[in-house]
Amino acid sequence: MSYQPDRGCGRVRFLEFGGRTQWIGEHLPPHDFIELSPRTPTRIIEKCAPLYEEGLSLRDIEERTGIPKTTIRETLTKNGFPLRNPANGNAKKIDNNQTKRGGSTPFGYAYLDGKLLIDPKEQIALRKIVKLHHAGKSNQAIADELNNKNIPTRSGKPWIRSVVRSIILKAKEK
Repeated sequence: MSYQPDRGCGRVRFLEFGGRTQWIGEHLPPHDFIELSPRTPTRIIEKCAPLYEEGLSLRDIEERTGIPKTTIRETLTKNGFPLRNPANGNAKKIDNNQTKRGGSTPFGYAYLDGKLLIDPKEQIALRKIVKLHHAGKSNQAIADELNNKNIPTRSGKPWIRSVVRSIILKAKEK
């Protein structure tokens, strides 16, 4: 886009593609306005808290406001709003020890009635992996030994070093 002063009246005119010229100050057709509000915690609470208190789900609020439901959830919890339990809809604090978390269950454990319990079958393999790791074996050597002794993985596939590595890293965290 280029511009050049109009010598006759001192206005600046814009030359655009297609030869169309538009004067500054000339009447333009009305436009739709898009509300742009910063996503500060205060603004999120102003918009989302009343909707949540009306009984709307986080997903419904996301559709109405355009704010991601994760952002809504995090903002509400950081500001002390009790979230409803998705299982029964009651507005009470969710106990993470009683509710199954998303993602995969840690190796060596299983969920029973919403509680994380030790899985005896997988604990044998877990102890073997940790023992071999402490003995100085590589992840590939551990995977090979588990495959040679026909110790099953959770999925029934052969052991690979990346799975052994992730199990070892999670075992170190505990």
